[in-house]
Amino acid sequence: MRIARICLLNLAALSAISTVAQEDIDQKARDAAAAAAAARHTTDSLDGKWQRSGVFSLNMTQVSLTNWAAGGFNTVSGIAMFNGAANWKKGRRAWDNSLVLAFGGQQIEDADPVKTEDRIELNSKYGYDLKKHWYLAGVFQFRTQFTEGFNTDGTRISNFLAPAYGLLGLGLDYKPNDNFTVFISPATARLVIVNDELLWGGSTDPELRVYGVKNGNTTELEAGGYLRFMYKTELAKNISFMTRGDIFSNYLREPGNMDVTWETLWTFKVNDWFAATLNTLLLYDHDTNLPKKDAEGVPYAGPATQFKQTLGIGLTVKL
Repeated sequence: MRIARICLLNLAALSAISTVAQEDIDQKARDAAAAAAAARHTTDSLDGKWQRSGVFSLNMTQVSLTNWAAGGFNTVSGIAMFNGAANWKKGRRAWDNSLVLAFGGQQIEDADPVKTEDRIELNSKYGYDLKKHWYLAGVFQFRTQFTEGFNTDGTRISNFLAPAYGLLGLGLDYKPNDNFTVFISPATARLVIVNDELLWGGSTDPELRVYGVKNGNTTELEAGGYLRFMYKTELAKNISFMTRGDIFSNYLREPGNMDVTWETLWTFKVNDWFAATLNTLLLYDHDTNLPKKDAEGVPYAGPATQFKQTLGIGLTVKL
């Protein structure tokens, strides 16, 4: 009899445990269904609407010296940058747009101001979702600068629309989420513009090229393959990372010498108004000749990898 009572108690306990476990499973299922419904509602509510974002940053540095025994110069420098985006999605169609505007300079005592940053870049991509994160997409890109630039001897080497690059391509875009995308195009047209005849330095050589454009012309049309990628992530609560780049190969002239642009941006947020940023930009363009020296120290001009790194802390405003 005692054994029977123990068995009954065990059965009752198992039944109670089973009931509680089943209720817990049912609750989790209800929670999951509610979360999925909320996600669908959020997606539906954003469908067909523009999602806009923008960040403006201003970094300043100033040094003032009075009777400073160790020597030095009074300097002031600053960089202003705007990063904006406007994205749209409806059904299987998506349209992503971004704009980068940046300008900066440095003044050392009575010397002429020196430009340290100058950039205008507009990107646009329109795609149709084919299947499992693959889009049939078209891209447009335009890049140039605001003002003229000079080398160390004062010779003007660049200007607004000199150079400028306009790119139009059709291809496939892989976009598994909003943080990662890769676009590949085997058929891309690129127009190079050099709208400043002074950049040829008065030369009459018709074969002389500046930024790939022949002397006497203002444009050069190129056809080639193009790849673009972008990745961004939040590494911690106040630390974000973004990298993006593109590669272009000109089928019509020296396709093995590819043009490369690769940018990274680290953002370390201090509070809602201030942040530290670390930005790097790597460029290679076989048509851009830079001052170099050979093994014997003889100067000449030729292509080279360009690299710029900027570290700053300053005002950051989300628009």
